[in-house]
Amino acid sequence: MNRPDADQLRRALVSPYTIVAVVSLWLTRTYWVPGRYVAAFDTYTYSGPNVEVAKDAYRRWRIPLVNDWIFGGVPHLGNQQTGALYPPKVLTLLFESNRSMGILIGLHMVVLGCGMVALARRLGARNAGATMAGIFTVASGAMITKTTQFEQILVLAWAPLLLVTIHATLHAKDPRRAMAATAGVTAAVLLAGHPQLVYQVMVFAAVATIAFTIGGERWRRLPHVAAGTVLGALIAAPQLVASLLAVADSAVSGGRDETKLLDPALRLRPSTTWQALLGTVQDRDHAVFAGAFEAIVFIGVVVALLAIVGWIDALRDTGRRPVAIVLGALAALCFVWSYGPHTFVFRAAFDYLPGFDLARVSARWIVVTVIVAALYAGFAIDVLVRRVERWHVITAIATVVGVILVMAVGPFVLSERRVLALWAVFAAAVLALIIVSWRFPARARPLGAAVVAVACVELTLMSIHSIPQDLRTDRPFTDRGTATLEWLARQDGTTIAFTDDGRGVAYDIAGLRPNTNVLARVRSIDGYDGGAQITKQWAEAMRRFTPTPATELPMRNSLSVPTDPAAMARMGVRFILLDQARPAVDFLPEWVGPVAGDDQLAVWENPAWVGDAISWPSAALPGDAAPADLLREQPDRWANTAIVDALDTPLTCPSGANCSPTGLELHRITPEHLRIDAQLEQRSIVMVDRQAIRGWSVEVDGISRPTVVVDGLFLGVDVPAGEHTIVWRYHQPGLLLTLVVAFAALVATGALVVRRRVVPVAEDLQTAQAEAPRGPILG
Repeated sequence: MNRPDADQLRRALVSPYTIVAVVSLWLTRTYWVPGRYVAAFDTYTYSGPNVEVAKDAYRRWRIPLVNDWIFGGVPHLGNQQTGALYPPKVLTLLFESNRSMGILIGLHMVVLGCGMVALARRLGARNAGATMAGIFTVASGAMITKTTQFEQILVLAWAPLLLVTIHATLHAKDPRRAMAATAGVTAAVLLAGHPQLVYQVMVFAAVATIAFTIGGERWRRLPHVAAGTVLGALIAAPQLVASLLAVADSAVSGGRDETKLLDPALRLRPSTTWQALLGTVQDRDHAVFAGAFEAIVFIGVVVALLAIVGWIDALRDTGRRPVAIVLGALAALCFVWSYGPHTFVFRAAFDYLPGFDLARVSARWIVVTVIVAALYAGFAIDVLVRRVERWHVITAIATVVGVILVMAVGPFVLSERRVLALWAVFAAAVLALIIVSWRFPARARPLGAAVVAVACVELTLMSIHSIPQDLRTDRPFTDRGTATLEWLARQDGTTIAFTDDGRGVAYDIAGLRPNTNVLARVRSIDGYDGGAQITKQWAEAMRRFTPTPATELPMRNSLSVPTDPAAMARMGVRFILLDQARPAVDFLPEWVGPVAGDDQLAVWENPAWVGDAISWPSAALPGDAAPADLLREQPDRWANTAIVDALDTPLTCPSGANCSPTGLELHRITPEHLRIDAQLEQRSIVMVDRQAIRGWSVEVDGISRPTVVVDGLFLGVDVPAGEHTIVWRYHQPGLLLTLVVAFAALVATGALVVRRRVVPVAEDLQTAQAEAPRGPILG
């Protein structure tokens, strides 16, 4: 290897991107190192089941349109949190789900950290500052905690890069390649996962765009930014259209109740502000220390202090001042929003900012504050290694004194003396290093390195006791099956569980905590979701058990004890999984069993269950009443009659005929393709225990027939007497058109890159030809 090659290799190994990538992988080592896994509650009760549904579909060369394991079949593609069309998820086809999710988390932390390096450098940071901006971001408690929320970290990882591409579009001499990059990153954000994080990243990007256009003629490039963003949205069109349709049918499509956002678990509490912000290096429960799991910030004393110094330094620079003002204001605003509806600014956004009221967890806004703080803390490192001035010292001292005064007079719950002492030690160490660096400017570089070391020590100590480390396990969540679950997986009908929640991965999966039934391949009418999968008709159907159901909680939370077999049969429930510690005589006195079980759990069978598909010889319209109210208030009257939303002619069981509903065999060819071979003695409503979501169509003997909704929830069709083949198919509305649009947008994005590379070459060739000496052609 010659000397230039060696120098290039050395520079690559010590580049900011390499350093931050290594740190990011080290921080996520628990996720991807062989023999280690992280099984957070959301991992195996939500993210993992969603990954499994998509894997099952793609291995059969299908787009995962429907999740038919929960809620009686609900949109899967339409649930944006699943990220069903997100390209990096192809990794899930190569590895076991828990491992593939861990690898994706590690890679996205690398994207997040390197994106911060790129953003800091574009905004003027040197290598030292850009490196530390990336490290401060990925090592913060907020980002490490977000790794346990798979759908969220996948979106958040792209936020800095989106700002980079927007800035490049506004400032590049030729914006076309930057526009293409903006389109690609925008598409990644929209496809990656959680809609609340998508919304937050887009708000962040919109405000940053305003900041980047201040001064000069940069506003003239706004159409280019808009064009790149629109191209990205068009690439993501199949996901976006499916999500919009699902949200329109969701019980929360009209926004959330502001009072529900006051839940302490969903917001940053003012009383624990300093604990959530500064964190603890001790072996403590971080969620308890911060006041809530979602409120964990933990940027540490050193980074918080550096962020103020770096921000004030930017304010003093006329060139950087506009961006500093706008980003600082946004960081402060998001910090206040994280408190929830307690403040006027939150209520104003809730009332007037479109889409703001759909978010369930206010505390998640804090991640924007963390990114801005890490960015300006990185700028402060540049100051320390270059030259510290008097006003930097004054800023640092004033910040520490101001925080102490606010802590003393504010309504805050302060930690015990040991935590306060540790905060004081870190603050004193940084202050001392800043003062010494000011007094001895010739030693600025080593003293700045010492500040970096102190910051890294604090963040490292907090990461050692972080939540992913506490959730470390040596077994993947997919390896938690039991003989009881295997037995249930072989049965027809659906199952719900009367088991405990939150007792750990082994119990939660064995106990079929809602959604974990997907991992066991046990169908359930129950489920859990905080968004699109809670349909309006599902929320309405829960009123058949109680007038005021908890619609965002599993169905079992709306049931009363003892459980009525007939009411459960009407929902298609054949089995209930009961914890052995709960007395069956109190919970299930009329049920049969146990028909299967083990030392911990028992399966009880519903004697009233009819089948996955049912023929109803009698049906009636509900009139002015809701089907759920009729089934709750008059169950006996409607025991043998289907309540339908449409009926061309009356359907009454003939006198002397069997008027009880009868079961039919249901063939599930795919989640989107169902078939029933029926021999009907009389005209009937044939129903399947699948939610009547938009997109379902039915054919009887090859002839299209209108769909009816049975009991306000399930699919049904009016079928004459005789032998018939009934086929149900689900087609995602608008899917083919949006796929064509997405392909065209991809081609257009590629053309921007190709044109950028080809056109200059052609222009150079023309110039060379024009300047070439002319003479006779020699043959």
